[in-house]
Amino acid sequence: MTIVAEGLAALRGCLRFILRDPDAEQDFNLTSDGFWRSFAMVVPLLVVMYPIFISDYGFGIELADPTAEIPALNIGRAYAHLIAAIVVWPLAAALLAKLFGVAHNYVRYMIIYNWMVLPTAALTLVPHLLHLAQGTTYPAFILLQIVVFPLLYVSWYVARRGLETTWLIATVFVVADVALTIGMAHWIR
Repeated sequence: MTIVAEGLAALRGCLRFILRDPDAEQDFNLTSDGFWRSFAMVVPLLVVMYPIFISDYGFGIELADPTAEIPALNIGRAYAHLIAAIVVWPLAAALLAKLFGVAHNYVRYMIIYNWMVLPTAALTLVPHLLHLAQGTTYPAFILLQIVVFPLLYVSWYVARRGLETTWLIATVFVVADVALTIGMAHWIR
């Protein structure tokens, strides 16, 4: 199976997963080879993230204190943060999985997590495209805040079902993922 065919099957699996289909995992290559191949999601992700970076920068300017000095947009830094998150989270998740006794399900979790990045990024893209297309700050920003809740739920559900664990451990994974992402964003700035 080509990586493109595998990716398309995984995206179908993501949709089935979101719809809570108990057989959704059949669409994922849940082998160790599938683990490494799931990182191919970075290629389309790099494309999807560009307008998000541009819009985020616009939000920063439009919502900032008028007296604040806004640094210039640095797309390279934004992509560095994205790549760092893609590298660091699997390592942190492996440590958490070992700590909480769910390491035997780590590979399955990461495969589903990696492929699920694409539909969640696509959902995040919607308010950003609205912002870029219409130049309306507040409606797009409010929609972006609303989108966060389903994304957090999907992340939690992927952890809960992918790791076959309790709601509490799944919650710890989501909180750690968000905290790591925010921490790295401040560190890279």
